[in-house]
Amino acid sequence: MPAYQVTMLGLVLDIIGGFLVAVEAIELKNLRILRERVFRTAYRYTLSPRIRVIPAAVKPRKRKDDDRPAERFVGVFMGLHYLAGFLVLVVVNGLVGGRLLDWAVHGVLWLLQRPWYIGWPVLVIGSLYLIVGGLWMLGELVHVLATKTTTFAIHVLEVIEVRTADGAVGIIGFAFLFAGFALQMCGTYLGRMR
Repeated sequence: MPAYQVTMLGLVLDIIGGFLVAVEAIELKNLRILRERVFRTAYRYTLSPRIRVIPAAVKPRKRKDDDRPAERFVGVFMGLHYLAGFLVLVVVNGLVGGRLLDWAVHGVLWLLQRPWYIGWPVLVIGSLYLIVGGLWMLGELVHVLATKTTTFAIHVLEVIEVRTADGAVGIIGFAFLFAGFALQMCGTYLGRMR
């Protein structure tokens, strides 16, 4: 492992340890506010709209948990999926040095060299599928990742809240800080040797 990666890992552990040690100084009510107002609100915004089948004779009643932004703004919610899918493609294309776009152009040129009754239908149907379905599926992947991340953050904050009273969080935070500083020192030493 190169020296800079050891140092970076040490910095990450310092950040985690610093947060855990700081939890001892932060009042629990402020930690609850962070969990409820920030992460639970973010979680509510990442929930997908529900599909409900209600008979025509039954009037739907509003429940307390029906306040999902995605149910009020379905078009915006779906548009964000396409935007996120497009951004994932742009990032992946940048990470692979533009090869993704290069492959797409070569594939289109290859299809255009086939007879029109083979190339054009494949090109049109394939393009529609990739644009309509593929971008949305990539966006859904980003959406699920965002939902799982907020859920994970809520659970971590709940565990921290429970363990703060007995001092375990402060001790774990100190252990992270100690390991982080040790890795930074090791990374600095390994970097000096080269």
